[in-house]
Amino acid sequence: MALIVASAQLQRDDTSGRMPYSLLKFSVPAWTLQSRQDLGSFDVLNGTPPSITRGSDGRLKPQLAEIDLTSELRAELSRYAGGATVTFATPLATSANTALIGYTASQNAHGAAYALLHRTQRSIVRIEGVPGSDPEPALTLAPGGQFVLHSVRAFSSKQGSRQLAATGELRLYGADGKLVSQQTDERVAGDWYPIALTPQGVAVYTDRRGTYRFVTLGRMFGVEPVQDPNTDDLGGTRPGVIYAGG
Repeated sequence: MALIVASAQLQRDDTSGRMPYSLLKFSVPAWTLQSRQDLGSFDVLNGTPPSITRGSDGRLKPQLAEIDLTSELRAELSRYAGGATVTFATPLATSANTALIGYTASQNAHGAAYALLHRTQRSIVRIEGVPGSDPEPALTLAPGGQFVLHSVRAFSSKQGSRQLAATGELRLYGADGKLVSQQTDERVAGDWYPIALTPQGVAVYTDRRGTYRFVTLGRMFGVEPVQDPNTDDLGGTRPGVIYAGG
């Protein structure tokens, strides 16, 4: 199945600045509409849809805008062993009972660090070797939250200027933060961006022009959906993101 948040309106209401949204459930690959759930009307900018979260009853519902996920994360970390050394923490993605976070190790640290927050074990596990020499690491949390893919990027000279681009190197890390596999695929080197990992162990990439490429990582992941704060495709980096399982 595929779940899509969409509005029947192309533009916001001029008076209220709001747009109505619905949650559409399709069966794939036939793309047959199975159900439609009204989500309500939202004050949005540039057509940005509301974030969706799974409630305690298991139902999907809109994430309230007034909830500050970053503040909630930092309050949670203060209750964990070693959480006091994790400063400026930011949630990047969640799946099952695991969150991928970015942070600095202390108030005086200048470089970024990344970790997996295992809520069941109440533990924080740093991802070793990330960011390394990568100035802006592209990290993708796998369904189930037990793996993280690092699509390595580096600066290269192009048309007389230095540009950041994917090297084609893919590093997969496990729940303990250690490297479990490493491979290079030249097909996703250059202007390619990771947008998802499937439960079947396939990394999905796009080039912002509607082209997709798929890299098999050689292992199975979980089936729990991955959620992240990104709710729009204004930059063209996340076209057609579909979570597929089973």
